[in-house]
Amino acid sequence: MRASQVGKSAGRGHQASPLLYEAEVVPGIEDLAIQELREKCGRRLHDIAALRPGFIRFALAPVPAALSSLRSVIALYRVYIFAIPRPKALLGHQHFSRLLKILQAEAASFQRKPQTFGIGAAGANTPVMRRLRQELAQALALVPAADGKGELFMRLLRQADGAGWEVLLRAGAAPLSKRAYRLRDMPGALNSTVAYAMTRCAAPPETGTVVNLCSGSATILIEHGCANATGALLAVERDPAMLAAGDINVEAAGLSARIRPLQADATAVPLPAGAAHQLYADLPFGNLIGTHESNRQLYPRLLKEAARIAQPGAPFIVLTQEIKLLRACLAESPWHVISERRLNLRGMRPRLFVLKRNSIRIE
Repeated sequence: MRASQVGKSAGRGHQASPLLYEAEVVPGIEDLAIQELREKCGRRLHDIAALRPGFIRFALAPVPAALSSLRSVIALYRVYIFAIPRPKALLGHQHFSRLLKILQAEAASFQRKPQTFGIGAAGANTPVMRRLRQELAQALALVPAADGKGELFMRLLRQADGAGWEVLLRAGAAPLSKRAYRLRDMPGALNSTVAYAMTRCAAPPETGTVVNLCSGSATILIEHGCANATGALLAVERDPAMLAAGDINVEAAGLSARIRPLQADATAVPLPAGAAHQLYADLPFGNLIGTHESNRQLYPRLLKEAARIAQPGAPFIVLTQEIKLLRACLAESPWHVISERRLNLRGMRPRLFVLKRNSIRIE
């Protein structure tokens, strides 16, 4: 999206000039993020498009508070265009002064003064980039972040048409995906934006019970509860440490009155047949949690138990990287696939399935 395009959008009526943004999302859920942006920003949103996997560009005027409430977005960046041939030009007085003012204004908007600064770019360890990072950090009185990011974080990207360079400045001192309720993290815990995406894959029941098998630290049910005000939510987890971590996160999210923990094996849930109107499961991938051999035992038994406790026609939203195993188990189960989407989680390639229970009764 060119700056000229943003300017044209600004000419509609007497609206303030739209600002250019980029939203970083998990590759595979771009359509759900676009849907959320349209729902929350309405007519103020212009020229939205997923230009490359995992990134969405859009213009918006004026800046709504709704952006800070986005749940499908990992991080949000304000885009500034610099008409320069190469990053070295940012060290020149004119461009350096402009960039410094932009960074100072963003830092001033934080609730707490940032302590660290980082730059993400191709060639981040070149002499030019190291000098730029050091001089900006010094001018801002911040410490260069050990992880390369920091609380005040910018990315540097060549414009798609090669006309110049873009500075993408992250909004806020932390990514949007870092939820305030996530007080307890566990190995293999689900990315919160993927958990939100799972809640958008099927229409939630207006009444009844939603069951999360293998609930872990309760991220999925918390995201469901934040997005949907009705329904009883049941977190089924056999590991007491996981269940305790989930309880702490649920309380931090203010959902203790709705999310009930149940320590039980997901293949033998103490619920009557047909008790669940919707189900979720982030199944073990077989690396951090479980093994392929243990999954070969778990998957068919869990699918059978899920079918027993599910209402006929109930959706079952499942995330797994054991795709071949799940397909083989589904062929012998009372479930059929409604939809499937491929995700990219930092090199892992899980898939998100929406299953539907067949109408036959399962005892």
